[in-house]
Amino acid sequence: MPVSSRSNAYDLIVVGGGVAGVSAAVAASDRGWRTLLLERGRVLGGMARSFPDERLGGEMDCGQHVLMTCCTEYRALLARLGTAHLAPIQDRLDVVVVDEEGRRARLREVHMPPPLHLLPSLARLPWLSTADRAAAGVAVARLRALRDGRSLDSQSFADWLGIAAQGATRRAMWELITVATCNLGARELSAAVGAFVMREGFLRYRAAAVGVPTAGLSRLLEPAGAALAQSGGRLQLDVAVDEVLFDGECAAGVRTNAGREYRAPRVVVAGPASLLERVAPSVAAHRSLAGWQRLGTSPILNLQLRFDRPVLDAPYLAVWGSPLQWLFSRSRLHGEPGPEETVVCSLSAATDLVDLPTADIVDRLLPHLHRAQPRSRAARLLDSRVTREREATAALRPGTAALRPGPATPVAGLAIASAWTDTGWPITMESAARSGRAAVEHLARERRTAQTGSAELATA
Repeated sequence: MPVSSRSNAYDLIVVGGGVAGVSAAVAASDRGWRTLLLERGRVLGGMARSFPDERLGGEMDCGQHVLMTCCTEYRALLARLGTAHLAPIQDRLDVVVVDEEGRRARLREVHMPPPLHLLPSLARLPWLSTADRAAAGVAVARLRALRDGRSLDSQSFADWLGIAAQGATRRAMWELITVATCNLGARELSAAVGAFVMREGFLRYRAAAVGVPTAGLSRLLEPAGAALAQSGGRLQLDVAVDEVLFDGECAAGVRTNAGREYRAPRVVVAGPASLLERVAPSVAAHRSLAGWQRLGTSPILNLQLRFDRPVLDAPYLAVWGSPLQWLFSRSRLHGEPGPEETVVCSLSAATDLVDLPTADIVDRLLPHLHRAQPRSRAARLLDSRVTREREATAALRPGTAALRPGPATPVAGLAIASAWTDTGWPITMESAARSGRAAVEHLARERRTAQTGSAELATA
């Protein structure tokens, strides 16, 4: 419906203040566009947000997030906002890996050309036999020779790996990475996505170095409001958008749930398909976007355990062949005072746990923690809590590549941004950051095309 003349005018309105929305708003502001960013929550971050932990103290993330050197767009966003120091990156990959039987190793890069940079670590992993290492070597050679990874989307990553993923030990090696980065095991994950992760992150030197935020995730995005103000824009929290408004076949602004209207010739809806369905149902129903809504989801669960003393061997570590997957000391990473330690057990693809009561989850996982980190046996558990994201990410199973749309919509001036869109990346903060910039670049191209067409008509 048409926008009233009383509306406030902006060059762009971004609906949704997750990583994708912040990325879009900052990219637009850097172009000189007066940008309004509207977020329905009280903090920025969306699926990568944080909030004060009143029970355990400190800041609590909705889920533990990790970045890598290859996450160039997300890292550039943090640098633009002046918060890159809150997510320091290792000089090169160096991660402690333990199991529940007392064995320990380090996955560490050395100064050699890839893929030799990881060879010494793989050779020392106590869980792999000589045959396992040989099979992994063959798989790495196939990954390096791969030209068009997208052609693999019709099969699972485990099927494509073949013998290299047969058996629990070999599968555990690949799933140490795929479950954490893609929220699916190798038998469910599209081979196109699995191959991309391995090639982009682990077959290039220093691409896989890890960074773990030392503050709550929302704090990393807090300066977005000041960045928008530099171009006359604004950030508004705790404002929900009810609908995108149109002028004919063009985007014209938004209306909030309080009935307030804002005018803009460009709108970015930054969030999953459900957000677009809510604010622009007619657009979401268009055949060009129908596939987006058919993407399944995969859950993530985070168990936080507060002990009366330190229990982890490192600020963060991986647990081989265990339901624990990855362990993080929030206390050490965030520099929280006191002798106590809050441990975060980050569990991706947690379908079998996500609906259980907290007490049942603790009862199931605590014995695994005692075996993987024996110091925890003597510690007293002070408190525990669980965060659940039942639809944390799209499930990028075989055949889903064609379902992920780009930033364009059938409506002029309306674009979408989301980690779920076709960025070439799995559903990560990096994908979200790339999608935000892509949406703004699409709108800029659309504007240039319209201006060129108008000029041609004027001179005809």
